[in-house]
Amino acid sequence: MTFQSRCRLLLLVHLAVFISVAVRSQQKNDTLTQLLDYSRPGEAHQRLAAIEGSWNFQDARRAYVKGVLIRKAIFEGRFYSVEITGGKLPLPVANGIMKEDNYRSLQWEGYDNARKIYITTSINNHIGSNEEIQQGSYDSAAHAFTYQWESELLPGYRVRNKRIVHLADPNTYTEEYFEERNHAWVKVRELRYVRQPGN
Repeated sequence: MTFQSRCRLLLLVHLAVFISVAVRSQQKNDTLTQLLDYSRPGEAHQRLAAIEGSWNFQDARRAYVKGVLIRKAIFEGRFYSVEITGGKLPLPVANGIMKEDNYRSLQWEGYDNARKIYITTSINNHIGSNEEIQQGSYDSAAHAFTYQWESELLPGYRVRNKRIVHLADPNTYTEEYFEERNHAWVKVRELRYVRQPGN
């Protein structure tokens, strides 16, 4: 191989390495751009923004089941924190003791852009040591979110659940809770939410 041939070969190798590095760098930049774009809040998140604020709620059949829900946007509207405070009731605490206190629940709501599903994660201080992870969709014609999940509050006692959040108007919405029994959905609770004045 002549000196010129070796130089050409060396030049081609360097060029191939340069192109390979440039392509990998561009792919990394493209991946980072996609990751950032899929992390942004969008139209789906705006549907949750419609129910941001402070709300009074009451059970449709049990007047004593009532309280306040506060929903706040976090991380520029990418997620929503939800804090629920209800009436007083006996709560299980350590060592078999019961303590009377207000019902409380904490939730995180959001929309998973990659999987195209709504997610609600929920914990509370009353029944269950589990963390509920609800997955759902939005029906624009019905103005309703529908979530489903499975709970296991006792070992081996699994229950499929469904929650429908129906947006009636900017100041009112309802939540209907269902359990699957004998392959059919049975409504177990309905809550009505009214926006507190001034928010």
